[in-house]
Amino acid sequence: MVLALAVAAWAYGAYCYVQMVRHRQPGVPSLSMVWPTHNLTGRGLEFRRRALWSYLAFGVLAVLLVILGKGER
Repeated sequence: MVLALAVAAWAYGAYCYVQMVRHRQPGVPSLSMVWPTHNLTGRGLEFRRRALWSYLAFGVLAVLLVILGKGER
């Protein structure tokens, strides 16, 4: 169950990241490695926030999986 949630959080974060890149200011290259807030539109900022929350949830679930995995030994 926790693994499925972790995979879903990661996939949603990847989706939000792609959408964030789609909603950038005109003239900003899509292959940019750094995405400061002034390079994104309002919609891009919303997807950036969602992606960051999703990756945070993934990290918490990954730590939980490690803890649960150690308890089974």
